[in-house]
Amino acid sequence: MRGDDMSERGNRSVSAPGAGAVRRRRWLWGGSIAVIAAVGVAWYAWPTGQETSADPHVRHPGKRQPICASPDGRTLYADVDGDGVVDEVRDSEDRDGRTVVTFAGPGNKQARHPVWSIVTTAKGRLKAHASPEEGFRAAFGDFDHDGRVDLAVTYTALPEGDDPVDSASMREVRWGPLGRDLKGRSRGSIRMSHGYYIDGLRAVAGTRPSARANPGPARLLIHQTTGDGAFETYQGRKLGHDLVVPDEPLPRWGQEFAGQKDGWADLGTCPASP
Repeated sequence: MRGDDMSERGNRSVSAPGAGAVRRRRWLWGGSIAVIAAVGVAWYAWPTGQETSADPHVRHPGKRQPICASPDGRTLYADVDGDGVVDEVRDSEDRDGRTVVTFAGPGNKQARHPVWSIVTTAKGRLKAHASPEEGFRAAFGDFDHDGRVDLAVTYTALPEGDDPVDSASMREVRWGPLGRDLKGRSRGSIRMSHGYYIDGLRAVAGTRPSARANPGPARLLIHQTTGDGAFETYQGRKLGHDLVVPDEPLPRWGQEFAGQKDGWADLGTCPASP
């Protein structure tokens, strides 16, 4: 019996430390997994939600990119499709809808497309020939001030006489990120009193409440015919999910469509590459 007691005590003295070690190992292993998971979640969320690259010429996938223009105002730098890489939008000198977007991808791969061909192809055969020469217009700008570039698109048929005719079949604003099909995450309407022929669309920087404040949401300028070869410039601003254009045009003095800075220069010039 004494020998049996000694054996039992011996077994207990050997097994107790082993069980404690197992528990400690399990605790350490579980804690390590929790720490790794927390670090991983923080690493994943930080670049997409918090950081912004300072230089649009440097590719930073996963970071929100700034919206800015080349010094000559003809090229807009922005993450158009929402993949975290800066794309380039090239405006035409006449601002007549011949806008071209160059999507940048991994390994400096690029895909260059006229904006009108992307939009009208998605609309099907009915709009397959709605080219800039036939009344297609487009303008990129951050109209809702969320750091993503948006797209305003219109199609109004060319006027056939002196009197304006309602001919609008497309007046949309597409909220970014736009994707490579430029369909956008959602869509709204450009609400105007008339669907007359639109000769040009233009995004310009929002007004500053003070000298030190950042610009507000981009404004959409619309150059629309009033008949007899005359045009007026209207301004649209975001209201709800749409862009609303008042009936009254902008004053002609100092506010003419052609009087704005070239291209996107008034949206801010990009910093120089180091």
